[in-house]
Amino acid sequence: MSTQTSVRYTTRDSSAGDANQRLIDAVFAELDDVRPEGFSYRVARSEDGLSFEHVAVVDGGTNPLPALATFETFSGTLRDRVVALPAVQTWDVVARYR
Repeated sequence: MSTQTSVRYTTRDSSAGDANQRLIDAVFAELDDVRPEGFSYRVARSEDGLSFEHVAVVDGGTNPLPALATFETFSGTLRDRVVALPAVQTWDVVARYR
């Protein structure tokens, strides 16, 4: 069974949004090195550059993000960049195309 976790939040200002983007880019660079099996991850940024949505899908295993040093840095400093705590939802995936 696959599980999807969605996280949404808004950064304080464009400077915080840009800093957030740099930290996200570092996470993706580490993911590219590690290449975890059974895992997909995407992040979308709103047109105004302030809001973000992360979607991680884990296919029957453990989410590899918490084990990444770059993700620890990203999540450990998130409160400094956002206007409110992120909204987190976890779902069982019942259908998926690609």
